[in-house]
Amino acid sequence: MENISIAVPPYIARAFEKADSSVKRKAEIYINAWLSDFFSGKPANEQLFAIMKKATAEATANGLTSEQLDQLLKDES
Repeated sequence: MENISIAVPPYIARAFEKADSSVKRKAEIYINAWLSDFFSGKPANEQLFAIMKKATAEATANGLTSEQLDQLLKDES
């Protein structure tokens, strides 16, 4: 892996800096999947479905169950 820098609004930078390591890792996974698809040249809806598929596969590979995901999503709202 290589690191890149991108400009983000200050509130995003602050939220990322304050987040714990597991939340930062989750953000990195989603961002990597999105960037990969963004640069693939696919239409937006195909990119979205591909991102969702990759995120699901990675979460499943890391032992995240549907129930745990539902609970995480409830905790975030």
